[in-house]
Amino acid sequence: MHIGSPCPAFDLPGTDGKRHTLAAMEGKKLLVLVVSCNHCPYVVAYEDRLVALSREYAPKGVMLVAINANDASRYPDDAMEPMIQRAKERGFDFPYLRDDSQSVARALGARFTPEVYVFDQERKLRYHGRIDDNHRDPAKVTAHDLKNALDALLAGEEPPVAETTAFGCSVKWK
Repeated sequence: MHIGSPCPAFDLPGTDGKRHTLAAMEGKKLLVLVVSCNHCPYVVAYEDRLVALSREYAPKGVMLVAINANDASRYPDDAMEPMIQRAKERGFDFPYLRDDSQSVARALGARFTPEVYVFDQERKLRYHGRIDDNHRDPAKVTAHDLKNALDALLAGEEPPVAETTAFGCSVKWK
């Protein structure tokens, strides 16, 4: 997916027992889709930061949504029941959705968990890539790529860097 591409439509079940659609997020200034999962150590390392980002930016009109498309038949930890448990344990205050068909992850062109896609109010892709440059130690982050993109877009400016290389575990395709 290239910068400027439209967000793929989706209708996916969430860990909250509800279905979530792109259309239902219409009023949000920015939509952050994070291709995620339960078992990847990179995702686990970023969970607290994602919760903090969601809490900081939700009042500013930013909707964060995590989407797990991993093949749950080969990776049972990524099935819906473990996702529900994970969301509760980690205090997710954002939708955590299951993409069983993998259609949304494929439409995004996702390759990694975590991999981030930021869409503006017109749902055009404005930032794609990593959360920041250090999954191991939040204190040693030198490039807050996602945060910088959100701040710029909320200020009506272009992100300082529109695309970075995501890193993490590979998406587990069927």
